[in-house]
This record gives sequence, structure tokens and C-alpha cells, in this order.
Amino acid sequence: MVGEFVRNAWAAIGPLVGVLIGAYLTRRGQRSQWIADSKKLEYRELLTALTKAFEGIVQLEAPGVGLGPQEQRTLFDLRAQSFVVIRDRIFIAKEVKDMNLLSRWNQALRDYENTLDAAAFDKGITADLQNSATTRILKQ
Repeated sequence: MVGEFVRNAWAAIGPLVGVLIGAYLTRRGQRSQWIADSKKLEYRELLTALTKAFEGIVQLEAPGVGLGPQEQRTLFDLRAQSFVVIRDRIFIAKEVKDMNLLSRWNQALRDYENTLDAAAFDKGITADLQNSATTRILKQ
């Protein structure tokens, strides 16, 4: 009698448990995919913003270019925007911190100011970001 009750109860409850487990697994997979997509988007935004800042800084600080007040303000704004975009990452904040990106970017800006060597300015940071993005997103 108890066995029959358990069998009847499981016949009613079993499919519900299966649906709940399936929904949980599906939702977990969707969440992981959403996080991976968000990280990819943040890496892309970061690379784009730093590339634009880099291009603007190189144009403004090129040898022989005189900087008036407007150009100095634009240069300041480019640097400020690059700092903001490094600091306002949500999904890749840990990776950005682990790469010490803010300090490295700041050092690259100072080095470029002294040398005006565009290749050295870009060296390492872009490659590290691309490698980090590829490695961390593919791991998920």
C-alpha cells in the first residue's frame, strides 16, 4: 500500500521535478552565456575607447604639432575618457585589475610623452587585452 502511494505520488511529482531541473539548467546556461557576451562587449568597448584615445593622443602630440588651448583641452579630455573607460568596467573589472591596466596605461602615456614612439606606446596593452579577452571568454 505504501509502495503504491509512493509510485502514484512519483508519477505526479516526477515530471514536475524534471521540468524544474531542466528549467534550472537552461537558466544557468543562459546566464553563463549572457555573462560571456557581456564580457566580450566590455572588452570590445575598452579596446575601441583606448584605440580612439591612442589615435587622438598620437595626432595631437606628434612631433612639430603646436598645442593651443583647445588642443590641450582635447588632449586632457582624451586622457580623462580613457581613464573612465578603464575604471567603469563591470564584468571584466577583475581582469582589468589583474592586468594592472590603469597603471600600465598611465605609464604608457607618460612614456609616449617623453619619446613620441607610437609603437612603444601601443606595445603590450592592446595585445594583453585581446589575449585576455580571447582566453577568458573561451574558458567559459
